[in-house]
Amino acid sequence: MKSLRTASPAAALVAATLLGCLSATPLLGETRAGAQRDQNRIVSEIRQIQVQLATLVEAQTALSQAVEALLADREEALTADRQSRAETMNTLERMERSVATLSESFRDTNARLSALMVEVESVREAQRRAALLGGGSGEADGTALPGGEEAGAAEVAAGDEASQEQGSGEGGAEEEATVLDEPSVAEIYLQADSDYLQGRYDLAFTGFERVADLGGELADNARYFMGECRLAQDRLDDALDHFVSVIDDFPESSKIGEAWYKRGLILGRMGHESDAREIFESILDVFAGTTAARLAQRELDAMPPGDPGV
Repeated sequence: MKSLRTASPAAALVAATLLGCLSATPLLGETRAGAQRDQNRIVSEIRQIQVQLATLVEAQTALSQAVEALLADREEALTADRQSRAETMNTLERMERSVATLSESFRDTNARLSALMVEVESVREAQRRAALLGGGSGEADGTALPGGEEAGAAEVAAGDEASQEQGSGEGGAEEEATVLDEPSVAEIYLQADSDYLQGRYDLAFTGFERVADLGGELADNARYFMGECRLAQDRLDDALDHFVSVIDDFPESSKIGEAWYKRGLILGRMGHESDAREIFESILDVFAGTTAARLAQRELDAMPPGDPGV
């Protein structure tokens, strides 16, 4: 392009110079007529060359403009493609983190359910044994008094026992009704977990908060998922407080590594990249081989290179 662009004006200049020289050259002698014809022919050819050069220059200019437009369009398309790929990668990473969190939640819930099922079965077995022992005692008492005064005494004793059982039965029924009206900590936790998985974050938060306030072996998980609820609602300050609470109040919790990871993740979103990087690097050392460590490594890989203190 550049050679043609520079050559075309030079060729036009040469043609114009030749044309001027030929026009200014005097013709002498007997060859005047023939020379004049040759000169006229050459001048005509030079003018034709000038017209052709002008046409080539116009074509070259149009071609250069078209090429530049194509290059600009290609660069714009490449930029848009890079941006689209970056957005796709970010979306995939967020989805992978969500899947990992949900998988941990499912595993933890299944473990809790298994333990609860064992506990429920144990209670039912104890109730069945108590019922069998109670029935056998009544039959023995009935056969031990075979008639006469002993039979009357048996009836009185049976009446007293029936009265006592009726009284205790009323109290027991009332107590049982109270127990049935009040769900257990495990049931509250499972309902909150179901609300969380279905996106009802406010309801889930209320349930987890109740479990955390009641205490017990589910309190640390409940506090952790209170943070997850607020994180899902993009309430970063509240979420951070709950994850820090897990770290401070439940250092032996099975969720401690994930709580540290979520702490670093939130700090990164808040713009504290150096603090987030420091937390992720610590997770790699303290919780090596865990899900929290894998997620922390992924965050470190996604961070721009440079001084960690920047």
